[in-house]
Amino acid sequence: MATRPYPWPYDGTLEPRRLALVVVGAQEWGAAHTVDPAGALEALERTAKVVRDAGGSVVVVLRAGAGDPRFDPDAGDVVVDCAGMSGFAGGPLDVRLRALGRTHLAIGGLGLETAVYSTVGGASDRGYECLTLADAAAPHDGAVATGALSSITMSGGIFGAVGTSADLLDLLSKERST
Repeated sequence: MATRPYPWPYDGTLEPRRLALVVVGAQEWGAAHTVDPAGALEALERTAKVVRDAGGSVVVVLRAGAGDPRFDPDAGDVVVDCAGMSGFAGGPLDVRLRALGRTHLAIGGLGLETAVYSTVGGASDRGYECLTLADAAAPHDGAVATGALSSITMSGGIFGAVGTSADLLDLLSKERST
């Protein structure tokens, strides 16, 4: 797997029943944003289907007052609200993930340097093993994307690893064949 700064997950084993794809910030996207989120949304949709099929969960986090969702959850997906930029702020995300037995999170959405970054930090602080999906996380401003991803991986992966949806799908494919 081509994740950095270490092969994700850190323990070398991904059990789909412990995996959740967490989609954050995928709501209104205004003209002030410099990046078209279409590619990130397509990557999230593709990844969500494979995660569901493998036995993982898809969790969609909606921020109150942030507008209509840009990612449509399936009937079996978990939908939670949050009160701030982080998916963990003022909402039940941690409780729901723990109730589902999810310990490994793949995180993407709209707002790499805001909603995605804050949620990854919050997840790491709570002991989750995190993979930020770079191709499934649209930045508000393309000029800051590299820095946002770099700050996740600094100090040997202080907040987890960074990879792509293809990296995760490849890992799930390998897990299914064993």
